[in-house]
Amino acid sequence: MAPRGAHSVMALVGDDVTLSYDTKQLTDISEETVEWFRMDLKPDRVHLHEDHRTFYKQQNPAYRGRTVLSEEDLERGIISLRLSHVRLADEGNYICLFSPVYNQYTVQLLVANRKSLNVQQ
Repeated sequence: MAPRGAHSVMALVGDDVTLSYDTKQLTDISEETVEWFRMDLKPDRVHLHEDHRTFYKQQNPAYRGRTVLSEEDLERGIISLRLSHVRLADEGNYICLFSPVYNQYTVQLLVANRKSLNVQQ
């Protein structure tokens, strides 16, 4: 179940998915700190962006090489995290924090296995 105020995004195993949050700011936030977390994981950090750079040291190993934050979107006040090669284990609630005021936003990622989909023709 998605937390109150969150929105849900659906992805299929193996696909890429983008988790987005529009800060409603018309200013460039690319120099701000942006953090994505999953509180049910240890370590809980999915992605850390600060001053135009990504830091991988404390990133959960399951996400290494699979996350990219769009610099172009940050320049427009939108936080877009692209997660590649989605896995069933990626399903969960992703919390985005961004400074300087540390606004918080939650996105629920739902993942479906292609083999379990029942498509009627």
